[in-house]
Order: sequence, then C-alpha cells, then structure tokens
Amino acid sequence: MRFYTLPPSEIPYPYVLINANSPGPGIRYITRYRGIIESIIIDSGVERLRDCRVPDYPGGYRANNHRLYALYYRVLRIAPWAEVWVVPSDYPDDYCPGRWPDNIERTVESVRHALENYPDADWAIPVQGKWMRPGSIVRSLELLREHNVPLTGRLVAIANLCVNRDCKTIAETLRLAHSWLLRHGLRHRVRVHVFGPAASCVRRAKHYIDSWDSTAWTKPRAPGGSSAWNGQERVYLFLSFIHKYSDIIEIPPLPRSMRERLRLQAGVIGDG
Repeated sequence: MRFYTLPPSEIPYPYVLINANSPGPGIRYITRYRGIIESIIIDSGVERLRDCRVPDYPGGYRANNHRLYALYYRVLRIAPWAEVWVVPSDYPDDYCPGRWPDNIERTVESVRHALENYPDADWAIPVQGKWMRPGSIVRSLELLREHNVPLTGRLVAIANLCVNRDCKTIAETLRLAHSWLLRHGLRHRVRVHVFGPAASCVRRAKHYIDSWDSTAWTKPRAPGGSSAWNGQERVYLFLSFIHKYSDIIEIPPLPRSMRERLRLQAGVIGDG
C-alpha cells in the first residue's frame, strides 16, 4: 500500500506528505523531484494543536482552511501532473483528550466549510473520533452522511489514531470504518488513508486501508538512541524503516544509479 512521508532530500520518492505548519521543506522537496512525484497529501496543520494550551487554529478553522486552499494551489503549480489532496482543519481528541467535547462536530463543520467555499480544491475528508473509543469513528461517518458530505472519489482519512499505540484499538477503529463504508456501498468508491498510525500496528489492519503516513522513521530503530540530526543519518533511518516495513509499503522503482548509490548506505536494500 502507499506510504506517505517527507523523505530525506537525497532520496526521490513519489508519495509525499507536506506539513502545513512548515511547508518549506515539502515545497523544496517536490520542486526538486517534481518529475517523479505521483501523489501529495497536505495535512491540515493539526500538529500545532498538540500543545494543549492552544485553543484553536490561528483565526479558527475558516482562516486555516483559506490558508490551506492557498497552499494547495502553490503545490499544484509546482507539480500540476501530481494528485494533490489537502486536508481541511480537523480537531483531534487524541492529543489532549476531552479538550473539545464536540471535536467530531467541529471537524464536520470545518469540512463543510472547505467544500462549500473552495469547491475547486481536492479536499480529503478527515474522519475524527474520540480517544480510545473505536465506535466513535462510526458516529463521525454517520454525521458526515447526515450532512450530505460527498465521499465518493475522495481520500477518506481516519484521523484519530496519530498518537495511539494500542494495536487492538487501531485495528478495531479501522475495521469499523471499513465495515461502515462497505455497508453503505462506498468502500470501493473511496480510498481509505490513516494518519500517523504506529507502523507495527498497520500490519494488523492492512486489509482495511489503502495508504498511511508517518514521519517516525526519523526516530532510531533501537530504543534509547537519538533522532536523526544529519543527512547521512536520515538516509540510513529512512531506508531502514522502508526495509523493516516492506510488507506494508509499496516500494517504488528507483533509477539504477540511485539504487546503486543507496545500496551502499548500510546495506538495507537488496540487489533488486
């Protein structure tokens, strides 16, 4: 399945995740590799809400959706042949459980605002839920349905599992979303993405999703080590991650010259 991330700048990779809070690195990356980029996801900038003291996006979801719309077209101008999805402002419960009792409703309101005010953008649909409550994902999907939010042909992104490391909860949440989509005749008419799941848990839920993302490869594969600080370490950790999870990552073909050069990096890819 597709794996989205922002790779080391030395490595060409077709599935790119751009952080809306600091889009500069992603913009530079897709500019450099515009010829091989196939698909891009622009996240909502939700990372800023990890700080529990932050009450909302700057200016609220309306202002943030406007910024996202502008960023969408900036990315599209650089890579006009690529598929580009942009995620409306969403409100997670997993960063600070209970901060917004109405986080699901807030997210649906933001999605509707984005679709109604900027209909020409390709908006992914974030599906929020409650911390450690798999059944809440069904409530979110039902609310989207009640408000006639169109899902067909879109990227439907499960967005409440970013900091959850309980594989049972992750798998059950994704199973319930999968079952709901099947029941409503939508599973084969959408692509299901999951934001930031624990990679080790994706294996248990791989039949329920089409893609996932993570930037956790910058962390060491061995406990107690430090995160990558230089380019060589980033290349090594990225390739190690890809190698470790090659059963759940669609590894794209690389040019021979690039493959030969990367094979010298710690021996983490085979002769291919």
